[in-house]
Amino acid sequence: MNRTTSFRRKLIYLAIMIAMLIPLYLLGQPAGGDGDLGGRLSEMRNEYNIAESDLGEISPASETMKLASLGLRGVAATLLWNKAHEYRVMHEWDRLKATLNNIALLQPHFDKVWEHQAHNLAYNVSTEFDDYRQRYEMVREGTEFLTRGLRQNTNATRLVWYTGWFYGAKMGMSDEKEQFRRLFSEDEALHESLKGENISVDSPEALGPLGKPDNWLVGRLWLNHGYDMVDSGVKIRRQTPLNFYETGPKWRLKHAESIETEGILDQRAQNAWQMALEDWESFGRRSIPTTSPFTIKLAELDVLNSQRDDKIERFRELNAEAYDAARQKLVDILPEEFKAFYQLPPEELTYDQKSLMPAILAGLIPNLKPIARQAKSDAVRLESVNLIDEINDLNERIIKTKGYRTQINYPYWEALATAEQEERTVEARRLIYEAEKANASAELDEAIRLYQEAFAIWEDIFDDYPLLTLDDTAEDLFNSIRRYMVVTDSEEIPDNFPLRDFAMMMGEMGRIDSQDYQRIREEAFEKLDKEKSEALQPEAVESDSSTTPEPDSESDTPTDQVQDSSGDESDSPE
Repeated sequence: MNRTTSFRRKLIYLAIMIAMLIPLYLLGQPAGGDGDLGGRLSEMRNEYNIAESDLGEISPASETMKLASLGLRGVAATLLWNKAHEYRVMHEWDRLKATLNNIALLQPHFDKVWEHQAHNLAYNVSTEFDDYRQRYEMVREGTEFLTRGLRQNTNATRLVWYTGWFYGAKMGMSDEKEQFRRLFSEDEALHESLKGENISVDSPEALGPLGKPDNWLVGRLWLNHGYDMVDSGVKIRRQTPLNFYETGPKWRLKHAESIETEGILDQRAQNAWQMALEDWESFGRRSIPTTSPFTIKLAELDVLNSQRDDKIERFRELNAEAYDAARQKLVDILPEEFKAFYQLPPEELTYDQKSLMPAILAGLIPNLKPIARQAKSDAVRLESVNLIDEINDLNERIIKTKGYRTQINYPYWEALATAEQEERTVEARRLIYEAEKANASAELDEAIRLYQEAFAIWEDIFDDYPLLTLDDTAEDLFNSIRRYMVVTDSEEIPDNFPLRDFAMMMGEMGRIDSQDYQRIREEAFEKLDKEKSEALQPEAVESDSSTTPEPDSESDTPTDQVQDSSGDESDSPE
């Protein structure tokens, strides 16, 4: 190869490089202002709202770091992630925090950076310290790291939710929750920084019963901020809508539970539960997107069932003869044990029979399509077909609503908030609280009296709200029963003990199925009613065999009643 050929090739390579740079320059030209939109890439950033200014706060340090990496930002970020892990293992906390800051500068719009490293600080690093105050500082570092991420990712709904989760769950559910909640309520520096993020920590919505910011309520304010973002058009990313919308109302419930545990057992606790129920009911009325092409409302299951029943009834009216014939065929093939009771009045059914009735009745709805084909006129057939489509749509919505309600245990939280806002429930918890204090102080007579009053109230509460036997506090109540037995020097639970069924079931299984408890209680009530009715029979026999007193005799029983009771001797059980 001679020198001329080599030079010619270099010129060709240079021309190719220049030719490639021209379209890159035209595509990547920045906007110049005064209507100049810049290159195509700049136009697309504006069109899809992904420009740096649209994503969040612009960080000059971050832009400098990106340029300094010379196109190797991914490689640099990977090395820093490895370094962060090494520093955590070596307990090099200052170097760890510096490394996390560098990672955030290199990848400011990658949600996982903020989410993962905040979790690392609050959950992993914090546990390495012995002093709860130092652990709290690490948790605080994690929440502040998330807040920084939000400033640079203003539309990141997942980060907003995660911030609200940290303030609630990490500070309110950890082993040091009592200390964390107190430190947070007194952390004025953190409160000031939260005000700068438009979180009104001094508003009634954030203040606990002692007039200080409460971590559960502050977390709820963060979550409400995320709900406002979604309502304004921002999409929920990397999270199910059900979980996203559930957490805020649940933090209200957790707040009410926490203050009762801390000894707030008066009108303030009732108010907290009332507001919690309002939040939960509001959540139940919210339209929740699903994996199906429709939204649902968790509180409208009964409405959907009623609408479906109305449409099935309308279909039956249109096709009465064919519908009744098809239904009778289903009745004829019912098992004999079901035939014996499915048409009985509700008051005559046992608990097990009542629980089976919805499934039996659902199984007696015939296949509607063949019935619609037998319609006598085209108009009836058309309306019947439309009704079938509407019934099928309602069936899909009912199935989806039931599934979502079960997924988050919606009925339980609704029953809990309903029961807990009642004065008797707060009183029962106060009595248990006072009984435990009296027991600890060796005031045994007072403890026994308080325990007995509380147990009598709890029996009525469980009868009205069997779902509360699933509550976490049910185990605490069972432990109170055991301490009561120790105080009274009892080895076995007496037959007349108010919570005997509850205590026996907890003792055998450690966890109660609310339906089993409800069944046992109803069977006990039925047995008691039967015993009462049988107890009245001997009195009737005795009155029949007694001598009817003269009208002017001194008797405690009115004459007309005695004549009525002795006048029908043929019905006497003798």
